[in-house]
Amino acid sequence: MSVFSKLFGSKQKENKLEDDKYIETIIKSSEDVPLGISNNNLIYVGYNELGGYYYLQTFIIGRLKSKTKEGAKIIIEGNDYTLELNSDMLEFESEPATPLDAYITKIDFEIEKSAVENLKRSTMKQLTLIIKKKEVVFTVKNEE
Repeated sequence: MSVFSKLFGSKQKENKLEDDKYIETIIKSSEDVPLGISNNNLIYVGYNELGGYYYLQTFIIGRLKSKTKEGAKIIIEGNDYTLELNSDMLEFESEPATPLDAYITKIDFEIEKSAVENLKRSTMKQLTLIIKKKEVVFTVKNEE
């Protein structure tokens, strides 16, 4: 096992450093504070109401590139709750974001009004985005 760690250990450290720089570049290019951070993606979240229906609007910026007709799911884990939401539309596709060398994936999720009122950045711990069989886990970033 030590042979493998010698062969691949420094490469993993380089990748981590590269991912950190990549994320920092995206954060600096935005005026908003992301809700969560994964290895090489950021998630920005907002709420919207349209005709009595509430939506959790997400923008994922980073290396996530996806195209699906199967929809997505997001699991929000908080201090004393877990909320699982399905995407509003089944079909969506990531779009290139230049000059960031990134992709933007916009996904809206249906949410109940009572859930919107209870969600607060300070109580959220983690968000897990599931598209097809791929999971992206975001750690909630507290505002500085």
